[in-house]
Order: sequence, then C-alpha cells, then structure tokens
Amino acid sequence: MTYEFLVMALLFLVPGAIFWLVRADLRWLMRRAMLASLPFAATEWLFYPEYWTPRFLFGLADRIGFGVEDVLFVAGLGAFSSCAYAVAFRQTVVPRGSGTRPWFRAAGGIAAMLAFTGLLLAVGVPILYAAVAAMGVGTLGVLGVRPDLVLPSLLGAVLSCVIYLGLCLLFERLVPGVFERTWRPSLLLRGHFLGVPLDELLYGAGAGLAATAFPAWAFRFAFAPLPRPGSRSG
Repeated sequence: MTYEFLVMALLFLVPGAIFWLVRADLRWLMRRAMLASLPFAATEWLFYPEYWTPRFLFGLADRIGFGVEDVLFVAGLGAFSSCAYAVAFRQTVVPRGSGTRPWFRAAGGIAAMLAFTGLLLAVGVPILYAAVAAMGVGTLGVLGVRPDLVLPSLLGAVLSCVIYLGLCLLFERLVPGVFERTWRPSLLLRGHFLGVPLDELLYGAGAGLAATAFPAWAFRFAFAPLPRPGSRSG
C-alpha cells in the first residue's frame, strides 16, 4: 500500500527548495514562514479521517493525531506560498517600521486563527472550510492595518493555487486514483478541476492569501521591486 500523504508531502517541498536555490534574499522569509506553519501540523486530527483517509508512517495519526507527513507538508506549503508572489513578480522584502518581539506577534496571530477555527468547528462548520475561513478572516484583519498588502495577497493566493494544482496533478500521476480513494466526498464544493477536488484548490488559495500577508505584518516588512543585476543605489 502506498503512503499517499508522504508522496504528497515530499512533492510540496520541491517548489520551496527551488525558490531557496534561486532567491537567496528570500531565505530568511522562508525560514520564518516554515517555522510559523509548524503548529498547524498538529491539527491533522481535525482532518483525519473526516476529510481524508491516507496511510501514515508508523500509524502516527492514530497514535498522536498527526504524522511526519504533516510536518513536511506544512513546511513545504509555507515555504512556497509565502514567496510565490515575490518570486513571480520579481519582488524582494524591505523593512517597514520598527518594533520588538515579532515572534510574539506571529504567535498571537496564529493563536487567533486557531481559536477562530475552533469556534467555527463548534458551530458545525466542516474543518476544511473552517480552516480556510480562519485564514481569510485573519488576512482581512492584517489588510485592515496594511492596505499595501492587498494586491500582493490576492496575487499570492492565485499563484499558490496554481502551484498547488500543479503539484496535485503530478501527485495524481504518481499515485493514480488517489483522490477518489483517499478523499471523502466534499460537503460543499463537490466538483473537481482536472481531477483535483475543488476543496484542495480552495485550501491552496487560502494558504497563499494568508502566507503572503501574515509574515509581512508579523515581521514588519514590505515588498519592493528586486534591484536589477549591476544596478547601484544613490
């Protein structure tokens, strides 16, 4: 039997690895985005087996509620979704303002999103939609104080969704029929696009939206055009 989620998680590390190689200026952002995403690995017990039923290494999802695959997946997703906009539109990051304890801000934002997700679950919203709604509401809160991030966030959502789709299509080629076997029928978005559940694409877009805006707010930076090679300032 194939470890489907392990295959998927390894695939999701590839875009971030490519970004890491070609954009040294974004490596610090990828490191922070990957670290900030790790708490979400522990939420697998909310998705399994309600949303899907993959096989986990060492049966960890049944034992502790999440697996090695979750750590790899959220790290990979955080890496590429936080930088997709900057890479595609030749942007870099520059400091914006000053402040202390950026990780305290990040932890507070993550806790708020998790709490909102829990609230939606308590009133009966299915987990995937609760997670996407929490990412969306959290991003709206950030954009309320950082309107300069509106366009980057929207474009980041589109780009992350496209990358997510490409990875899922490759996943389907490597593990034929995996979406029919492993994913539960959707409660709301019952359709597929090129064989990929619309739920997954919604999740990819939500991740891109939040991962573009949230680090910029938490770590106080802005996007700016990448200097051309050989250009001089001043």
